Amino acid sequence: SAIRLNLYGDPQIEGDAKISREPTIGRYDLLFNDYYLNHIYKSTIAAFRPHYVVTMGDIFSCQWISRDEYYRRIHRFKWISHQIDSKNGSLSGNHIYYHIAGNHDIGYGEETEPYHINRYTNNFGPLSRKWLARIDGSIHRFAILNAMNLDKTRNIQYRQQAWQFVQQLVAERQERPDIPLILFSHIPLHKPAGACVASPSIRYQNDFVEYQDYLSPTTSAYLLHCLAPTFVLSGHDHNGCQAAHSVKTGVSQAIPLGAAGKSLRSASDLCSLTFEELDEFQTEIEEFVRQTVTPASGFDSAGTNAWDTLEVTVRSAMGEFDGAAGIFDIHKSGHYHPSSPQRYARALGRN
Repeated sequence: SAIRLNLYGDPQIEGDAKISREPTIGRYDLLFNDYYLNHIYKSTIAAFRPHYVVTMGDIFSCQWISRDEYYRRIHRFKWISHQIDSKNGSLSGNHIYYHIAGNHDIGYGEETEPYHINRYTNNFGPLSRKWLARIDGSIHRFAILNAMNLDKTRNIQYRQQAWQFVQQLVAERQERPDIPLILFSHIPLHKPAGACVASPSIRYQNDFVEYQDYLSPTTSAYLLHCLAPTFVLSGHDHNGCQAAHSVKTGVSQAIPLGAAGKSLRSASDLCSLTFEELDEFQTEIEEFVRQTVTPASGFDSAGTNAWDTLEVTVRSAMGEFDGAAGIFDIHKSGHYHPSSPQRYARALGRN
């Protein structure tokens, strides 16, 4: 049978800081917002009966909140998202909840702290995780990436862990390329200006990521070439976006990588690099990206069979963005081929 996912982008639940700024209005605003978001989650879960419910990151509005406030917001979020909690009692449905860490949950690479990581994972699970699901007799692989630490990160252990997970996925994809991969990332893949509302902006502080709209071009190219996902589902850009990526396997003339004798000509050359080498040879890899990766805004503009990976950035569930929810169905409509994801899934819609 088909697999259905309900996707909710960036709820960014506020709390005590708002009440400090606006004591009376703030309390009413938080109460209204909680009921509004609860209606979005509860009504769409009841109507569409998903197998998986995925919050695409930025559960809270800020990671720099106290321990007591953090747990108050956890109780509020579990009520909002229709999850079992000590204050909610038992709830109907057998769907599974997954949560993706966003910049307002654990911070960008420059500001990631062990305290924020630990309290997030203790309450919402691992930053990176994967699972398999059978759809009409065929196995599909789903994977959530810790996108917050894929690019330059001050605390190196979190970047190492994020890339170890990616490289493990690469090995699994090489062993079983016939299993389609659906990839989740809070931060969308790199795209040129104009493809979505967000722009390809990354700011650094002390050479670590202070802010980014998209993953870096080198990280994005590595994920596209080495993981070859059929779909990428992301958050972060509150406006939402649909895009497609066409990926060539290599270039006609090898691109030298420094004086070590390495060169970059094919996807396998790129996939053999470590994340340290992705940083070191950023200029050369970006040239490889320009020759091998072509993003397009929207699915239709990419042309039939012209693209290899579809990317949907889920619009925010906040009221300012119309209380959006993504409903994503996967069902078998023909023989799967890695270069034809459009034959394998229904498009994502919005409520």
